[in-house]
Amino acid sequence: MINNLLIFIPQELCIKQSGYMFGKVIHDKHSDLKKFYIINLSKIGFSELTKCMLDTIGYCSNMNDEIKEFLDYKHSDWIQITTKCSENRQDEYHLANIVLDNKRIDLSTIRATIILYNHRALQETELFESRAVSGDHFYELMKLIQNMKDELKSKSKFVCIWETLLTYPIFFLLYPVLWLSTITKKLLPVLKYSSLGLHVYNWLENIKWMLITILHDKNFKLKTANYASAIVVDIALGIFVLRLLQYYIEDQPSQLLLDNAEKVVETLKDLINWLMGVPAGLKLNHALNNSMGKFFLYHIQLWWTFLTFLKPFLDFAFKILLLFGRLGVTFQISIIADLLALASFHTYCIYVYAASQVYYRLFNMQLKGITALFRLLLGKKKNPLRERVDSCQYQTDQLFVGTLSFTILLFLMPTTWIYYTVFTLLRLISIGFGGFLTRLKFYLQIMPVYTFWKWLLQSYSTCSTVDIRLHSHCTEGFTILSMTMVVAPWRCTWRKCIADTIIRHPSIEWCTILNNIIWGQLL
Repeated sequence: MINNLLIFIPQELCIKQSGYMFGKVIHDKHSDLKKFYIINLSKIGFSELTKCMLDTIGYCSNMNDEIKEFLDYKHSDWIQITTKCSENRQDEYHLANIVLDNKRIDLSTIRATIILYNHRALQETELFESRAVSGDHFYELMKLIQNMKDELKSKSKFVCIWETLLTYPIFFLLYPVLWLSTITKKLLPVLKYSSLGLHVYNWLENIKWMLITILHDKNFKLKTANYASAIVVDIALGIFVLRLLQYYIEDQPSQLLLDNAEKVVETLKDLINWLMGVPAGLKLNHALNNSMGKFFLYHIQLWWTFLTFLKPFLDFAFKILLLFGRLGVTFQISIIADLLALASFHTYCIYVYAASQVYYRLFNMQLKGITALFRLLLGKKKNPLRERVDSCQYQTDQLFVGTLSFTILLFLMPTTWIYYTVFTLLRLISIGFGGFLTRLKFYLQIMPVYTFWKWLLQSYSTCSTVDIRLHSHCTEGFTILSMTMVVAPWRCTWRKCIADTIIRHPSIEWCTILNNIIWGQLL
């Protein structure tokens, strides 16, 4: 026999007139508990209430009305509640009759708890999540209210007009977005090599998600409204920045890019010429240093010649890219990322040569050779079969050749290491600036303009937790609790309001970067 009973009652039930209560009765077998979720009242008879997906679970009598005993044994679970709303706001609730499993229950034999909940808060909340695997009563109640909200109230004319004005324009806007999204998806194998092309594809996917979600909800939710406001701010900032650049930049953008690239090239040449001498007083191996310096100078000059021939193409490309720049500052950031990759491609090539050819092969060969020869001087060698270092007896000629090779490799290492250090630092600066642009573009896409105002005004849509307190008026025999919704912390609110299709930037793996730098892997 069930002895525990939970009754969820809307806080505004006390001010309503007598009527039938409809909702759901759920039996929690895990805790041997029966829960009465009372959603609303209605004066409609039983025959008409059957059209609703909710069940008729009881009757509520206002003490100001004539109190009668309402029992319906056609329903296996039935409850009758009497309410009274006094002038000093001391609402009173009394259990008159209870029927469980077609049996009338003596009120003195059960432990009943009445929980007064905020119906509007549970209906409008968008951040409330289940805190338990099973038995989360408020989460069940929230899902029940939100799934039945269209049945619980009739739509006003204003709401119908708003849904019509919102649905039809978005419906017609969705078709060109779907068409453009299909084209960019087919071109994705080519677009993924460009920051701008990849951003255009992701931007169309985000727009498509927003439009489909608005059509499904027939209104703006936190996520969709926040992303729509972020798009408006992004476009406004893009137009402002574009006008600002056009006002201050008088020359052709391609010529400006080539001038800055030339400064970078000249700086790199001066740096390599400095390395080919006596950098910071270090006496490097002259032959190896001279060959490596000429090797890198050749590739720098080769790429600068290639950039010079690309000037007509850059003029045409800038005209196309400026068209995308009007769509928002995030598009301009993607354009800057592509131009940065184009202008600094020679430094990347040099770094790849330095890492793969000079460092990874030469330096690793030197490092492994020095390690093995150092064991030789100690009279040991590595046993790869057992993965350990064993003792070994070497002959005199072997020790002589090992000592000579160890000396040569040891004195050649600074020359190799100095070039790798310089170009690795240049590569890290380039990667750091690219990562900054990526994160800046991400945060501009999720600007919490709309969400911040909702959170600041303590809107019910930003509530995420429940606060339960003892009700001011308690009746002997059962407990009355009062529930209020609590606004989520700002960090949690912002994180949950990010659009579903926006790709979050990966976290920085410092250990992996450090390991790649030490062992000469590509960054």
